[in-house]
Amino acid sequence: MRRKTQSMFLLLLFVMAPLSGCFGESNNAAIIPSLEVDESNSTVATRGQTFTLNVTSNVDWTISRSPGVYFMDEFGVHRTDVNFTLPASQNNVSMLVLDTERETIELQVTAGTEEWNTTLTLEDSADLMLVDGRRAYQTIDMLTSQYNNRWCASASIHEGGSAYEAAAEAMAVEMRDMGFDFVEVTRYDDDPDQLNVVGYNYGRLYPDQYIVIGGHFDIAYAFTPPSGGTNEGANDDTSGSTVSLEMAQALAKMEFDHTVVAALWACEEEGLLGSAAYVAHLPANVSVRAYMNFDMVSLNYPITPLTEPIVGPGGEIFAPTKYDWDIAIAGANQSNMERMVEWVGETIEDDLAYTPTEGNPITWQIAESCASDHCSFFSAGYPTFNFFSPGGDISFWQEWHSPSDTLEFMTAKAGGQTGMESGFNSLVWSSMDLFIRVDNAENFQGRWADEGSSD
Repeated sequence: MRRKTQSMFLLLLFVMAPLSGCFGESNNAAIIPSLEVDESNSTVATRGQTFTLNVTSNVDWTISRSPGVYFMDEFGVHRTDVNFTLPASQNNVSMLVLDTERETIELQVTAGTEEWNTTLTLEDSADLMLVDGRRAYQTIDMLTSQYNNRWCASASIHEGGSAYEAAAEAMAVEMRDMGFDFVEVTRYDDDPDQLNVVGYNYGRLYPDQYIVIGGHFDIAYAFTPPSGGTNEGANDDTSGSTVSLEMAQALAKMEFDHTVVAALWACEEEGLLGSAAYVAHLPANVSVRAYMNFDMVSLNYPITPLTEPIVGPGGEIFAPTKYDWDIAIAGANQSNMERMVEWVGETIEDDLAYTPTEGNPITWQIAESCASDHCSFFSAGYPTFNFFSPGGDISFWQEWHSPSDTLEFMTAKAGGQTGMESGFNSLVWSSMDLFIRVDNAENFQGRWADEGSSD
């Protein structure tokens, strides 16, 4: 009987053994956090490129940043979070280093009670960056040498728009090669002259909410007031088309929560006809989260203004002037427009750390005007940012719709190709920063939505 009792006791012991963890002390002990960061590449980062930090931890860990960098989530979407938490199973984090004028970026990693810090020293990129003024200059050189006389077909006093149409079809090919999900040259049945070139990169979460960038692709045809029209339209608005295309080549390959739309508008010089037609033909289920417009943006920060007069292509004398850069905000309710103003300030002053001077000031404010395609969007209640930097009042009035509006002359006014590249560079990086902020923003909409509406 004693042996049988012992056997039953041993059997019971074997049965209970797997459950002993529920009652024993071994699993009651707290996990001791561990944190290890690969320091082999943790001190230097390259502006305008992706930087990856390798981290090993046995608990969830958080990385914190100073301005000038955006983290990327597991889908490759850039996030504006200052503190970004990742699971213990993830052993690296990638981030986009903006082409900031900051010298350093501060990073901190914490895992439980463990902490690690570094200061990244920033260096310029010898290779082309995600968006880059150097590539933009190549684009404007290509446009003004291969696709001039881009006159809108709706005007009746010139050659009927064949040069414009050929250029539009060529840019559609370029945009397809960039990797957009869909590219079209619009041909509306009720408005066939509005040959907008439009590329779409569909959003992961909100495909029916568009973030749109654009500039007008047509130029002022012969005899257009006040100065008689132009063949190149280098500043008005090949420069805006250039910035749109430079943004487009990056946006086409990136991931966003909302749909990216990159556009070259037709017939702005005829009365904003191309962009107005696009807004009028938006599908009923689609809304525009924000629109960014680029018109006359050749000369701006950090280009050093000329100090001596310069002779124009026709022998005109152009006085030196400041190269001012203005960003006007419209189309949302007051609180959201104030958010947009705040975003611009954080982009210019914190992330990019620009230091404008009296010669090349940067200003931003809430202001409506219908001088360019942003009017088509804010008139429909959509939030807009309008970028405008014509090279100062004297330059604007002397070159507007003028044969003087050539790339050669604008480059001379910028002090050479390097100067022009630097101006384009500041535009595309500030625009990219703002684009990411709009994509991340919560409870943000234009006047079209009911107050208090959200994503």
